[in-house]
Amino acid sequence: MNILIIAMEAGRWGPVRLAKPLGEAGFQVASLCSDDNPLARTRFVDRRFTLAGGRSSRRLEADLARAMRDWRPRLVIPADEQVVAWLHALVRNGQGRRRSKGGGLDAEMLATVQASLGRPDQLDAMLFKTETLRLARRLGVRTPAGVTLRPGCDAMGVAESIGFPLYVKNSFSWAGQGLRYCADRSAAAIALSAIDTDRQAQKRSSRALVKRLIDRDWYPTDAAIDLQRAIEGTPAMYCAVALGGKSLAGFAGFARHTLSANGPSTVVRIQGHPAMAAASEALIAAMGASGFIGFDFMIQAGTGDAYLLECNPRPIQVGHLGPYVGVDLCASLAAGLRGEEQSAAGAAGRADIALFPQEWLRDPAGVAGLEMPLDAPWDDPDLLRAMMAPT
Repeated sequence: MNILIIAMEAGRWGPVRLAKPLGEAGFQVASLCSDDNPLARTRFVDRRFTLAGGRSSRRLEADLARAMRDWRPRLVIPADEQVVAWLHALVRNGQGRRRSKGGGLDAEMLATVQASLGRPDQLDAMLFKTETLRLARRLGVRTPAGVTLRPGCDAMGVAESIGFPLYVKNSFSWAGQGLRYCADRSAAAIALSAIDTDRQAQKRSSRALVKRLIDRDWYPTDAAIDLQRAIEGTPAMYCAVALGGKSLAGFAGFARHTLSANGPSTVVRIQGHPAMAAASEALIAAMGASGFIGFDFMIQAGTGDAYLLECNPRPIQVGHLGPYVGVDLCASLAAGLRGEEQSAAGAAGRADIALFPQEWLRDPAGVAGLEMPLDAPWDDPDLLRAMMAPT
């Protein structure tokens, strides 16, 4: 079975680490990425296709069509949020059907892309935090108190009604971007003023016209802004793989150390967690999701309750670590695509793992004395060098 991983953003280490276990599960793995992407450095990719520079939707679609025509993948895997947004735009707009004679996607390719993502009417719930939480609340999944700001509303009044501390969140953001922590009214006033300034500048600019001229209208720039009550506790995640809304396997991860406040985890504990599993499976079913998917949670101090924060509709950093607790996401995906009956696999036991290069960046001297596995790609020397290169 052929599979195609598509990446735009450099510095994403989770997707590239899946290439090896995907191959071990029986897949032939191809990548579609630029020359500076980690997927261009791993020895575990069987075929590499080059993604054009720039973000013109016509050029991107032509590159994707070429790769799919040659490789004929059963599934495509978006490696980052920009790829997710672009593929969602392809599905929504049906661009492949209009452009197939000009080197773009044909109807069969477009169907493969759609089947690799989820239900077309739930794509916003996968990509935008506002819509993820709206769907979660409809399903009865526990979420923090929050409000989406409406144009012209009394934003400070809304913030005070939610209470402090809180977060100001851009609905389309990732890796801690578009996120402002506000401990009190003064911090909220600064954050809200900055948002208002940005919006006014955008109105005065010709950004929308420029997007049309360079054919980059797939990139979301007008995402909603949410105010969300901060939950004191431990950051956590649920990492899963699914097909057509059916959860095939998954496990939970808990941040033991992070690179910075609201930054990526550097040490994680992976294990099972029934509440996060149930919430994730409900969302996956409602979204009709396929492929690798993660959900961020906060485990509230004192109660241990799991609060859903957002969805990551692409592979997350820990996706390849499941075998430490008896969960092989790649093998489960292969079995699902072969049509084999299987119940959702859950974790057995737990394991603490230091992520690479994150923990090395956090404490370069301390990694030598770690009493846990350091998740470095020792058998992939070019990738290892890329991960250690200065940024």
